[in-house]
Amino acid sequence: MEIAFYLVVGFILLWRGGDLLVDGADAFARSHGVPPTIAGVFILGFGTSMPELAVTLLSALDGEAEIAVTNVVGSNIANVALVLGFAAVLAVLHVNRFLVRVEMPVCILASVLAFVLVLDGAVTRLDGFILLGAFLLYAGFALGTVRHRDVDSAEPPPKRAWFDLGKSAFALGAVLGGAELFKTGSVQLAESFGISRVVIGSTLVAFATSLPELATAIAAARARKLDLVVGNVIGSNIFNLLLVLGVAGVAVNQPVDPRVGGVLLPLMLALAIVPFVLSWTNKATLGRKTGIALLASYVAFLVYSVINAQG
Repeated sequence: MEIAFYLVVGFILLWRGGDLLVDGADAFARSHGVPPTIAGVFILGFGTSMPELAVTLLSALDGEAEIAVTNVVGSNIANVALVLGFAAVLAVLHVNRFLVRVEMPVCILASVLAFVLVLDGAVTRLDGFILLGAFLLYAGFALGTVRHRDVDSAEPPPKRAWFDLGKSAFALGAVLGGAELFKTGSVQLAESFGISRVVIGSTLVAFATSLPELATAIAAARARKLDLVVGNVIGSNIFNLLLVLGVAGVAVNQPVDPRVGGVLLPLMLALAIVPFVLSWTNKATLGRKTGIALLASYVAFLVYSVINAQG
């Protein structure tokens, strides 16, 4: 009964919080002339990465390295294959040129960097500082290009900075609370069946911490604010790899399970490359067929994880 409560209440908070978060972030961005790509990458991307940051850091400090690292990697897999795939099924996603030219290549480079750093079987404090340094370089460059990015052509709403920020903060709180409840229920359910922590981290915990991105992406797709969808997913993945994993590495030296480097990281890297290639070849669009293919890859990943769940 307790597990069911966590799952149901967590899902409701995530769903409604996602709607409010998109509305608040979009209104704040448009009223202050912030380009939708920057709003998606930094406002939504950073906000929806808070569950990953909290779970990963707490897991690292508690000595749960399997969950700490696999949560980041599994969340990035879920963000592209599940979140972006589901959003593309709902609506054709037109990818902003700056996302194709800047954020997507940065996401690929961040994935390669994480892959290389984990090859020695650990995320060390030095690795963490390298990741954080890379994040600062990217953030400085991205914010420096704000004036060159496309601003939403729609009529901006009246400036209500405190109201919009308050609405976004309240919504983010609901999303984070919902993610924590859903994660708790998912982990309790999985542990009752004796599933390994690597699998729990890369599937159930990763899915739970990706629920804010999923809820936000669905809300944005329904509202046809499509720049926010792709920007949120790509931005969240960059934040997860460079900021979240970097903070965790600086906090505690962490051993990494061989399955992470052998299976999960190559899959994450492949999924980082796919949207970039498709955006170049399909005139910066991700359509329903792409969405179905991404969802199918996530189902295949889950099937593989279930087969290797014990241990």
